[in-house]
Amino acid sequence: MDKHRRWTYSITKLVFWATIFAGTLLFLCFRSSPPSHSATMKWGSSNDTPQWEKRVRLSARSRSGHLSVLVTGAAGFVGSHVSAALKRRGDGVVGLDNFNSYYDPSLKRARQKLLEQKGVFVIEGDINDEKLLKKLFDIVEFTHVMHLAAQAGVRYAMKNPGSYILQIR
Repeated sequence: MDKHRRWTYSITKLVFWATIFAGTLLFLCFRSSPPSHSATMKWGSSNDTPQWEKRVRLSARSRSGHLSVLVTGAAGFVGSHVSAALKRRGDGVVGLDNFNSYYDPSLKRARQKLLEQKGVFVIEGDINDEKLLKKLFDIVEFTHVMHLAAQAGVRYAMKNPGSYILQIR
């Protein structure tokens, strides 16, 4: 009977600690704040805030004597690698990409997250947006622009050639 009592006690103890563990996991899952979507917000009045400007400035900050670079097409394959390499070198980097759906946008979002972890803020916006570009150049004195943005696919250019032309007023 003593063995039976010890076995029952062990099962009770196991169930108790498993319940505590599961409860702690659930608490942590539901307690954590939702992920920030500020990096994925499209450019516009909704994110034209002092915090947004601070993120741009922080991302553009370089080590002494290094460059401050605006990389267009930053969420693309080449743009993301160039952005990461510049940041690793000590340059300040701000990325710009329109996240169009010609290629799978989830690939670009994944690259955006990786760049965010490396300290590169990637803005969702279009290089044809004069207001956005003016705002960026007002906030940061970029030393260079690495222009890697492109409209992929010749077929679209044939259907809508005007989309490749920036009308400056």
